[in-house]
Amino acid sequence: MRNLTTAIRHSLNRLASLAMTFCALLSLLHAAPACALEQVVSVAVADNASIAYLLTQKDGSHPDWILVMFAGGDGDLQLAQASDGAISLRLKNNFLVRARTLIVDDRFATALVDAPSDQPSGYSDAFRASPRHAQDVARVAADLRTRFPAARLVLVGTSRGTISSAFLGRALPDTWDAVIHTSTLSTPSRGQALPLAGFNYGEIHARQLFVHHVDDGCFLCSFSAAKRIAEDGHDLIAVSGGSARGNPCEAMGHHGFYGQDEAVVAALKAWISGADWPKEVS
Repeated sequence: MRNLTTAIRHSLNRLASLAMTFCALLSLLHAAPACALEQVVSVAVADNASIAYLLTQKDGSHPDWILVMFAGGDGDLQLAQASDGAISLRLKNNFLVRARTLIVDDRFATALVDAPSDQPSGYSDAFRASPRHAQDVARVAADLRTRFPAARLVLVGTSRGTISSAFLGRALPDTWDAVIHTSTLSTPSRGQALPLAGFNYGEIHARQLFVHHVDDGCFLCSFSAAKRIAEDGHDLIAVSGGSARGNPCEAMGHHGFYGQDEAVVAALKAWISGADWPKEVS
């Protein structure tokens, strides 16, 4: 009996070791957050529509902060979850979609918000600036507060998602502990990003952080313009380095902080938590 007990104990220890190794490998590969839980949550909104978000948290955690995130482009993630738990989504290269695998830990969780079901073409610039968008996201925030009553919510947008972070930051002042704009559409032009033309970021009550690559080549995203916006009483992290290929307004370039994911995420989390945070990332 003693030999059998010892053998069982060794087998259990071996299984635990293999599980830890598997989680570590997943983390290194960025295939999924280490030992994380992911689920697609659907929330009813106006006009008999629904809006989904991808909730990602470390298994067993009670996060202090939940980052409510809006991807760039049309924001149409087409979130779906199979019966075996597998997640499918679009825009996998987008900075915030990639970043969720690095953000999640004991203190941080993420809620990546999809476009609502009655917007089959995704978010237009005008919809991101609309009262309806704010109403939808207020319901997402309420759902998150039910699940995590002690957590603080941080609003984050990237690229065209910064139209959302700007207007939602202003429209829902009692919702956010902080607002973060990454790769801000700082120079609206050519009929694009027009809702942000002349936008007054001072009307957002929460503390704000702008994160921008100094070599962002997108014509809508001048670093110097973003720096001027941040100088009006907000914080700025200037990113350099990494690599760039393809369209300068897409996620595989400096616009998407490609090659600098880990450093940018570490700086964001330090700023959110009130730790010493770098004003430059290189």
